[in-house]
Amino acid sequence: MANNFTTSVNIIRDTDRDFNYIPTPNASQVVSQIVNDFKKGIRSFNVVGTYGTGKSSFLLAFEQSVKGIKRYFEPNFLANPKIDFVKIIGSYTSIVEQFEATFEVQTNKNQQENILSEIFNRYHSIGKENKILFLLIDEFGKFLEYASKHNPEKELYFVQQLAEFCNNPKHNIVLITTVHQSLESYAYSLSKTQQQEWTKVKGRFREITFNEPVEQLLYLASEYVAEHFERKTSKSEIEKCLKLTTETKAFNFNKDFLTEIATKLYPLDILSANILTLTLQRYGQNERSLFSFLESSDHTGLAKFNKKENPFYNLSNVYDYLNFNFYSFLISRYNPDYSAWSSIRSSIEEVERAFDSDINGYIKAVKTIGLLNIFSASGSVLDLNFFIEYLKSACGISNSKEIIENLEAKNIIRYRSHSKRFILFEGTDLDIHSALMEAGNKISEVEDIASLLNKHIQFPPVFAKQYSFLKGTPRYFEFKISDYPNNYYPTGEIDGVVNLVFNSKLKEIDIQNKSKLQEEAIIYCFFKNSAEIKNLLFEIEKIQKVILENQKDKVATRELESINSAQVRLLNYYITDSIYSGGKEVKWYFNGEEKQIENKKDFNKLLSQVCSFVYNATPVFKNELVNKHKISSSIHTAKKNYFKALVNDWDKENLGFEDSKFPPEKTIFLSLLKENGISPIRENATDLISINNDSSFFKLWRASEDFLESAKFEQLKISELSELLKNRPFKLKQGLIDFWVPTFLFLKRDDFAIFNEDSYIPNLSVENLELIAKYPEKYSIKTFNIEGVKLDIFNSYRTFLNIATEQKFDNNSFIETIKPFIVFYKQLPLYSKQTKRLSPAAIKIRKAIANSKDPEETFFEEFPSALGLTLNSLQNDHSKLQNFTSNLQETVKELRTAYEELVKRFEDFICSEFVGQLSSFEDYKKHLQKRFSKLKKHLLLSNQKTFVQRLDSPLDDRKAWLNSIAQAVTGKTLEVFSDEDEILLYEKFKAMIIELDSLTKISNSDIDEANEEIIGVKIDSFFSKIAPKVVRFPKSKSNEIEQLKNELKNKLGKDNTSNIAAVLNLLKELLQ
Repeated sequence: MANNFTTSVNIIRDTDRDFNYIPTPNASQVVSQIVNDFKKGIRSFNVVGTYGTGKSSFLLAFEQSVKGIKRYFEPNFLANPKIDFVKIIGSYTSIVEQFEATFEVQTNKNQQENILSEIFNRYHSIGKENKILFLLIDEFGKFLEYASKHNPEKELYFVQQLAEFCNNPKHNIVLITTVHQSLESYAYSLSKTQQQEWTKVKGRFREITFNEPVEQLLYLASEYVAEHFERKTSKSEIEKCLKLTTETKAFNFNKDFLTEIATKLYPLDILSANILTLTLQRYGQNERSLFSFLESSDHTGLAKFNKKENPFYNLSNVYDYLNFNFYSFLISRYNPDYSAWSSIRSSIEEVERAFDSDINGYIKAVKTIGLLNIFSASGSVLDLNFFIEYLKSACGISNSKEIIENLEAKNIIRYRSHSKRFILFEGTDLDIHSALMEAGNKISEVEDIASLLNKHIQFPPVFAKQYSFLKGTPRYFEFKISDYPNNYYPTGEIDGVVNLVFNSKLKEIDIQNKSKLQEEAIIYCFFKNSAEIKNLLFEIEKIQKVILENQKDKVATRELESINSAQVRLLNYYITDSIYSGGKEVKWYFNGEEKQIENKKDFNKLLSQVCSFVYNATPVFKNELVNKHKISSSIHTAKKNYFKALVNDWDKENLGFEDSKFPPEKTIFLSLLKENGISPIRENATDLISINNDSSFFKLWRASEDFLESAKFEQLKISELSELLKNRPFKLKQGLIDFWVPTFLFLKRDDFAIFNEDSYIPNLSVENLELIAKYPEKYSIKTFNIEGVKLDIFNSYRTFLNIATEQKFDNNSFIETIKPFIVFYKQLPLYSKQTKRLSPAAIKIRKAIANSKDPEETFFEEFPSALGLTLNSLQNDHSKLQNFTSNLQETVKELRTAYEELVKRFEDFICSEFVGQLSSFEDYKKHLQKRFSKLKKHLLLSNQKTFVQRLDSPLDDRKAWLNSIAQAVTGKTLEVFSDEDEILLYEKFKAMIIELDSLTKISNSDIDEANEEIIGVKIDSFFSKIAPKVVRFPKSKSNEIEQLKNELKNKLGKDNTSNIAAVLNLLKELLQ
């Protein structure tokens, strides 16, 4: 027969190669999963399996099966399909460039779109109907490794586009990739944001695990060996080895399975076959290493081992093969079992020193014991009888008993009675037995059992199966050990506690009374007599004492730690055995009643009974993707899509989901709302949303409504509702709470006002619902409580705003009513928003509108308070309600006209100060323009020129003209004035007019501008009056005047005030 074995398969090179493939159940299951998911619309698959599990061979066998070349599998994708395959092998390069080359894309413009277009063209070219294009990417991880280090955004975006393109169920383009590890593992070196993108891409693929279990490797080996090797021993010898192996309990395999393959595996004995497959999984590459062994031609392999000295290919032969073929790894520190292999080598060297004859038999025994200690299961029975028989039957050692006894006498091996096995022993000067006896005299008797048990025992949480099956809510109980029955409050993923109580001073009635008072899901287990447990704890304490005293003796320490581990395991066994044995020494109590526990089944039933009793309000919700403590990233995406449908399509049947499709968000809607008769659809805002009275969600619905009711009296954080649901009698899982709370609030959104850290939220958006689920402590609600006088007040507001009055109000009514006030305030000029030239009532109303966060508080507390009223006063005197409305109208009018009043005051100032009488806009504008008509404007300073230009502006809009004047004087328009700016306006305006009047007089003088300069001078004093003077001088004297000025300047001192006073007094004398 031709040898078609190769250590690796290349899916492109070996396309037409004849190769032997043995389809395993696991591989067949993977094909079935791909086919079934294909029919559901999934088209992108990622096959994950460790090195050497046969992923490449699987892809090749899959291709040949689909094409009908060899039917390794039965992949029934479509009836009479037209098939095409495109195969790519990953390499450390850009996946985009690889696809460009594969599909011969020439242009660099719109690179990725062109690649996808070429893939579709390839698909289209297959035929018209029933066509499938398979894209196979082997070693996909190499592309990902490159992507993680080179432009990850671009590379990853292409992978995402490719997966999404293939996942279009309208076309049959199937993408299958293979990797050695999960996709996230390739993203460790990236930033957090990039890692999140990586996770998002993973969600586009259906991940399929491809790891062959040990049974599959044994099955493959048996099929191969049966075909290639002859059986040259009797069936009885094979059955004898099989019986010997099964009795050891070294491996947890089905006996029928082992019986079926035992004969086929010869010359391998069943024990060596088991350990061989385990070693190849741990040290090698699974199937690849297995077939390398089966095809091995060296002297340690199956074909050429020494059959005369070895009736079977036994554990000693396995050791030789591993040592020959994996030597460099076994002696390296990367070997997880380095110490054990080192111990075997040391023991072999000790054998060679200790014995002169039959050395080969001794070495076989050492190798056998060494490998069994590494790979056999804990609890295996590897005693003297086993080794005598195995060494004789499988290894061909007739004096096996003598061999074992001599090895034990030389302290090369030692029998551990507690673990029922021989071990390799490297020797120590410490007499362990005597040291333990001596330690017993040094330590005191064990009194605090609970503390020591907590130190040595850890129970895994227990799952309440029946309850979880019936309700859909997973319930977990954890064990707590104490010396008194304690109070516990289950939180998070833990739903209950099994309290193991160890205290000889307590009586059963003490435990029973405590249980009667307990309201939480706490089961008390009272150990009446714990003598055996006490003795075991004492033994463990002795061992640890000896370890502490002999830390430098590594061999003794290792042996003592092994003994200690065995004692701890025994302690666990005693505790567990006592709990579930139904013995009289252990009493169970819940709710003040004794419970009978005969076995683990009874115990698990009790857990479910406790859950049903304590968590009696928990609804039935059978959605395992949501009903859990932590939901997956894919369900986070589904949650977002569900909220989006709820907010945008609440008025559509089934939230607008297609009838023929069932994405996760739709199944959540069906199980959470539709199955409970809850419909978000309403004809109008006053319609009530209700729930079926027989729904398991009824108690949850009522509790949520009660929360809204309690929020009528004070603003409550949404986290308070979440906390309520986290505790009995609900104890909902966080996953369900994150869906239920936002959903319920959205359904009841018109019954309350919602706030985000004091900011009012008028309408709930998708983002709001997501944030409420994530940060409920940041959001609070206040339920509307409008009746009696509040209803009258509210309707008075609506009458004032010309909005129809109503008998029932909701959030929309509040928004409709508060909105005109907020819009009115926002449209006010800045002056009106900040001036204090208003009545106290108007200022308070303005402040109430500006700071409004809670519409209810604004309408029913702040507005009445601003007008000097209270709810009680309005309730006791109905006439005050009419006055309240009138006063509110007046204050609003005062706010609205505040800016107009400012403009009017400016006009009045101009008329009274500079016109002399009240005048119209046109009249006082003309008066000012005429006043300065003869002013020589080209000689003015820039600010004076701007002022005069604004005066002369042709603007005929009164406010615009006055604003331009005010801005020229103060740099601000009237709309943004403060009260201080108004005073400043009058002062600066008056000063400007006086300056221009003075300049007008100068302008009236008959001067020669080309040859003369003119200066107007005016000095005011309390004690003397000096008339304004005009000083004229020819420009030809400018140099002389400048020289005189400099001389005077040089005479001045350092005090600037004194200088000014001196110059002014001199000027005054000169002008008189």
